[in-house]
Amino acid sequence: MSPHSLAHEVSKLFTLPDVAIRLNELISAPNSSSHDLARVVQLDPGLSAALLKLANSAYYGLVSRVDTIARAISIIGERELQVMAMAASVVSTFKGLPEDLVDMANFWDNSVTCGVIARILGRKCRMPRTEQLFLAGLLHGVGKLVFYARATEKYRALLLEADARDDRSMAIAEQRAFGFDYATLGAELLSCWKLPDMLRVLVAYQLRPMDAPDYRRETALVHVAGDMAASLAPMVKTDAPVAAYKPGFDPAAWAMLGLDVEVIQEVMQEANMQALEILEIINPRAAVIY
Repeated sequence: MSPHSLAHEVSKLFTLPDVAIRLNELISAPNSSSHDLARVVQLDPGLSAALLKLANSAYYGLVSRVDTIARAISIIGERELQVMAMAASVVSTFKGLPEDLVDMANFWDNSVTCGVIARILGRKCRMPRTEQLFLAGLLHGVGKLVFYARATEKYRALLLEADARDDRSMAIAEQRAFGFDYATLGAELLSCWKLPDMLRVLVAYQLRPMDAPDYRRETALVHVAGDMAASLAPMVKTDAPVAAYKPGFDPAAWAMLGLDVEVIQEVMQEANMQALEILEIINPRAAVIY
């Protein structure tokens, strides 16, 4: 078993919707228009509803109501459309995983929170391509879904032995059991889906950002966002009271961002509000956990 073979199996089992693939192609094409994009979006009622809801959300704060897809695209922009299409597509793609093994509401809560934190941190660091940072955060844990889907019993046993609330201890346990961890596996799935190389690198090196061959500062940011999200919206919920956040990220990764530690609480508060709104848009069923 290799990460490539496992991810390849899952990429056949969980394929991205044609609408998401077509949108990516159109956005990359030099001669496409917002009307071309609108025609494709309208083929997917769920995506159309999500897009209109986003355009009318408090995030954009518009006075007049947006009631057409073309108008929504002109407001949020093509890059944000690409992000929303990918987010909604990935959430809808992973269905039928063992409910006793993974709580998908908690999983997407954590994933969206990580994406939102990554985007907020990216803006504070004045980084370009913050929409890619959001996607990297959103997709940072998909390797776990691959394990859940294709190595169910072995992963079930591993969850009983390791602390599923601690990504680093889980990654160590995965390395012992499989020879690779969820970060490597998730990056392989993104490669199978033919997503941008930047996303693959950010997901692959999220646990060891200083080893990233490219995009090291962006990878450091996703590493920090993952740690913050695990405190704000853990994948595995418990009855224990929420403790004050104690950073568990690599200090070298934080140093690369060049931010003061005082911004951490500000970022987490802002992310908490934004994440719920986005979660309600792309996965309404998950939002009921709040």
